[in-house]
Amino acid sequence: MTTEGRKRGRAWGVLATVVVTAMVCGPAESASSSKTTAPRKTTATRKVTVSRPARELTLAERLAAVTRRGPVRDRSQFAVAIAPVGRPVLFSANADAEMILASTTKLFTSAAALDRLGPGYRFRTTLLREGELLPDGTLQGRLVIRGGGDPAISGRLYDNDPWAVFRPWSEALAARGVRSIRDGLLLDTSFFDDERTHPDWPAAQEQHWWQAPVSALSYNDNVVLVRVTGAFRPGGRASLGFYPAQPFLMSVVGRVSTHRGRGANVGVSRRAGSPRVVASGAVGSRTTWSGDVTVVDPPLYLAAAFTKVLQEAGIDVGAPPVVRTQAPSQGTPQTVLHVHETPILPVLAVCNKRSQSFYAEQVLKTLGAERRGSGTWEAGRSEVAEFLRSLGLDPSRYRIADGSGRSRENRSTAAAYLDFLQALATRWRHFQAFEPTLAVTGDMAGSLRYRMLGADTRGKVFAKTGNIAGVVTLTGYVEARSGQRYAFVLLANGGCSEGRGHAWQDRILAELARWG
Repeated sequence: MTTEGRKRGRAWGVLATVVVTAMVCGPAESASSSKTTAPRKTTATRKVTVSRPARELTLAERLAAVTRRGPVRDRSQFAVAIAPVGRPVLFSANADAEMILASTTKLFTSAAALDRLGPGYRFRTTLLREGELLPDGTLQGRLVIRGGGDPAISGRLYDNDPWAVFRPWSEALAARGVRSIRDGLLLDTSFFDDERTHPDWPAAQEQHWWQAPVSALSYNDNVVLVRVTGAFRPGGRASLGFYPAQPFLMSVVGRVSTHRGRGANVGVSRRAGSPRVVASGAVGSRTTWSGDVTVVDPPLYLAAAFTKVLQEAGIDVGAPPVVRTQAPSQGTPQTVLHVHETPILPVLAVCNKRSQSFYAEQVLKTLGAERRGSGTWEAGRSEVAEFLRSLGLDPSRYRIADGSGRSRENRSTAAAYLDFLQALATRWRHFQAFEPTLAVTGDMAGSLRYRMLGADTRGKVFAKTGNIAGVVTLTGYVEARSGQRYAFVLLANGGCSEGRGHAWQDRILAELARWG
């Protein structure tokens, strides 16, 4: 029996008591001695305790023991479901209770998109002209930018260079002889509807990057950096600005003072629906501090950044941008000048590894637009339901409200979620392409980079993390020391802090990886 087994308080063997009697005799009788016999010494007895080998714990018993060490306070609720891939459930606890899923919702969105759109799908942003191009290089009318829901128009896939994505655009225009755009940019966002913020999302969190607005034309995750730079001398007023571009119609106000030293204590805020960003605090002399806020109008943000690149390329933009939310009428003459494409798999990797909610929402609406002709949350959810049905699952067991898990109405039982994971791994044709989009323990590209770094779990857990207020979730797959792969669902709701929830999840998976 292992030392670990004894420490876990496993059942001891029945104790056997052996009574050993030692008979000690007196000296032998002599032939000439009298018949009087010397008194015998009293019999001595002692008890020797012998332990019988303990029974080895089953894996299910080990998991039950570690699961009972719940994550938080009494009002917290947790649900667990674990099974070898392709085999019946090994262990479950509270697995039929409906739980909030948080960002583990992204697996439904991303898997459905890969299945319904295909691994060769590309998000497309198209540059067109509706007017004539004059011999002097002047484009009469506007340059149309038709959005296709691409979430990756940013520096994220371009070595963090926020301008790199636009340079091929300006080069394509210059190659066609465009030197001036008389009436500016026309931003066609008709691929999606006009609802940019989901009704379930808390308005108080609108300014944060994890709740960025959704649009068919988006830039830089629809987040802008506010830069605050201290004055040359202490006491002076710090300068305020936006990076990488100042969004049209947005402003930053407030007073930030300059103090001695290099530190900063600055905050920025934006009220829901307001284009004004307020900065306050203090910053060190000649020190620059940056903080991010979401933008109010994503297509205008893209226009501001692209206009800057056009001007650097020597192409003049003669008027402010205009947003068009309805598709042009049939027969409107348009000439394609350039098509920008982003493959779907890198997008899904950002969605799942980084848990980027903005990417998930763009993907869900794109799914609806491509498959149902309607870039809405409702159309996207309908496609997710059809995908579940194609796997042989009952869509009514899964409540999907948005694409990212920001809504608290994304719910499922652990048992139903486990069935989904099993279906993906055993009977879905795209699983081999999908699995690399998951976060991996110890991989710096994902949300599990600092978790479960022991020998049994590092590089062995492939999963999706989830966290909103009071909810901590983790779902995915783990390869145990034996080589057996397991699907798991670990859901904690009801006031669970992120740190405690992670510790609880990590203990369970460490036990599974070691003994599975």
